[in-house]
Amino acid sequence: MKIFSFVNSKWIIRLRRFLFGPKKFVYVALGDSLAEGIGASHSSKSFPSLVFTKIKQGKKQAAFHNLGKGGARVRDVLESQLEKAVGLDPDLVTITIGANDLRSRTKLKHFEKDFYHLIKTLKDKTNAEIIISNIPDVSLAPSLPVFIRFLSRFVTRRLNKVINKHAQDFRCILVDLYNGSRLYAQKYTGLISEDGLHPSDKGYALWANAIIFHL
Repeated sequence: MKIFSFVNSKWIIRLRRFLFGPKKFVYVALGDSLAEGIGASHSSKSFPSLVFTKIKQGKKQAAFHNLGKGGARVRDVLESQLEKAVGLDPDLVTITIGANDLRSRTKLKHFEKDFYHLIKTLKDKTNAEIIISNIPDVSLAPSLPVFIRFLSRFVTRRLNKVINKHAQDFRCILVDLYNGSRLYAQKYTGLISEDGLHPSDKGYALWANAIIFHL
């Protein structure tokens, strides 16, 4: 495990704000292709971009950094996104991770260890509000073969137990995409993009609204 050396501890952040006054509101999105907005018709249609648009309505001096990267697992977020996020001194962090750990068959104990370290570091090193989205029910994706859907649902539930537990333990806001995706699939059509896996513009909009509700 890479050991991070973070300059911006909480007391340094407070000192900097005391000396230089209020800073602009900073929103950082962490995660995988869902954070990156794969499947949307344009990056502006991704859920982080939609969330930031809402933030800008009330906070003109705001900055947005989307560090999400397609294919990222929780370990990848630790190694290539976390340090950058802490250095940006965020006020809001959204986390979307787990789908690629499902696909890569990450061992549950490794997923839990890495996810714990991710949240604990953000809590220890920043003053950010943290909003975590758990893994949607990927078995609803039409691109998955039928025989894989049952297994994916089983593993998704196991990973989500970890995500949900740490969200509660660290007093983060949890957006329940798993149950939300199942509910929305019954009420709406056109939520999946043409790739058969990622959300469409409509799907991302519903997701963004679920996050905006907590702002």
